[in-house]
Amino acid sequence: MESTRRYASIGSAIATASLIAAIAAAELVPDPAWAWLLTAAALLAFCAGIGYGISGHFNGLVIDNRNRVSLSKLQASAWSVLVLSAFLAASIVRIKLNLPNPIAVNIPQELLAVMGISATSLVATPVLLSFKSKEAAPPGQAQRTALMLGDDPKNLVATGKVYARNSSDDAQWLDIFRGEEVSNAATPDLGKLQQFLITVVALTIYSIQLWHLFGANPPAQAGTTFMDALPAFSANMAWLIGISHAGYLAYKAAPHDNGTAPAGSSQTSALQDGSVG
Repeated sequence: MESTRRYASIGSAIATASLIAAIAAAELVPDPAWAWLLTAAALLAFCAGIGYGISGHFNGLVIDNRNRVSLSKLQASAWSVLVLSAFLAASIVRIKLNLPNPIAVNIPQELLAVMGISATSLVATPVLLSFKSKEAAPPGQAQRTALMLGDDPKNLVATGKVYARNSSDDAQWLDIFRGEEVSNAATPDLGKLQQFLITVVALTIYSIQLWHLFGANPPAQAGTTFMDALPAFSANMAWLIGISHAGYLAYKAAPHDNGTAPAGSSQTSALQDGSVG
């Protein structure tokens, strides 16, 4: 209990300071490009502070209820930080320049669609896994997978076919590239790898676009249209991201073991009666 309160106090302090820093960076830094970059860094620190306050880990915001690092949470967080930092920085700079309707910064529809796609995956992922958590897994599979991952089999949680740990201390960054079920949680998931790479490429390209857009519009030369819209987002890239997410969710919904074990002989029963290990 004491450690939980300490985490909450430290995390809250970090989150509060980071939020203040995000606003201060956009307000005080004269160069719009650096103002945006520092604002993004401050919002990232805010997310880390919230994660630490809740779980005692700076990456706690992207750890799911199965105590695994979640790709869908990571993607949703990344897009939120990128877009909101740009919107905040642009709006405050426009306020400093006394431009009319300073918060009227247009966000491209394709970019909004990508954020919506990420949010959909964030919601759909636990729904799909909840169905598999009610199915029995092959006997002994969870224990074998735990040993392959370096986890203690005694620290697993009974969730049917879905692999889950009982502590966020055991969460690993490589979880974002691994399967979700006890049958594939220790093996690479190519759907996740593809989606991660596409997301990194899209985030990198759009970050560079933002940097050049801010840098190309110094306040001394800016007119009323300064930063009245974020950079255009490629429709083809939006489609690619959408297709990748659709494939990711379809793969997650598909079965990945060689068969279903009888309910009475599954590893779920073993975990529940404490006989694992």
